[in-house]
Amino acid sequence: MKTTSSTLLALFFGFAIVNLFAVSSGSEVLNFATKPLLVSFLAVWFFLQTRGNLTPSSRFFLVGLIFSVAGDTLLMFVNARGELFFLLGLGSFLFAHLSYITSFSKFPALKSGAIWRNKWLILLFLIVLVIVICLLWDKLGAFLIPVVVYAAVIVSMSAFCFNMKNRVPNNIFYMLFGGAILFVVSDLIIAMKKFKYPEANEVTIGLIIMATYLIGQYLLTIGMVKANSCERERIT
Repeated sequence: MKTTSSTLLALFFGFAIVNLFAVSSGSEVLNFATKPLLVSFLAVWFFLQTRGNLTPSSRFFLVGLIFSVAGDTLLMFVNARGELFFLLGLGSFLFAHLSYITSFSKFPALKSGAIWRNKWLILLFLIVLVIVICLLWDKLGAFLIPVVVYAAVIVSMSAFCFNMKNRVPNNIFYMLFGGAILFVVSDLIIAMKKFKYPEANEVTIGLIIMATYLIGQYLLTIGMVKANSCERERIT
């Protein structure tokens, strides 16, 4: 199993490099061939690492990874099939973030988390949400409600992730929250490119979006595997 797990991570990194090359070269064939597999490798790896003790927290995280794969796949068809696929992809990632929120909330010692103990910290996340909405507000048009809802959910995901502080060792918390922040940054750049700066360089923006997204998902996945191990040790 160790060999299989190592192979899956090697495939993730290898395909990530190929996908970034596809973005930089504008190769749709390579992009279509690699993008749906990236988080798929992470999902299978996560399952293999946690299947001996699939806690409620790890189950919901795995569901989030599966929704992420669906979102990656649907968003590939936006240029060819129109805005419907953008909304479908947005919906898939919405459910991915809701699954991550549930995963973080079901992890033990919820009330020991940093935000639960210091509820004023919620204001910081609300400020971020307000700033994001203000930046995009006049450009959203018919997408106003879906984007505002999505923004609220992804910022909430980062807040629930921050509440993992004090519930897991610091090194694991930094992995998780770093991954959540990169995920937020990736989605924010997508929104800014689509709604506010459509003329921005496709290649540069595309590389930043994919790099932050892939590193974010990787850190979240690694962090949750380590958190799951801590939960198992706590139970036993």
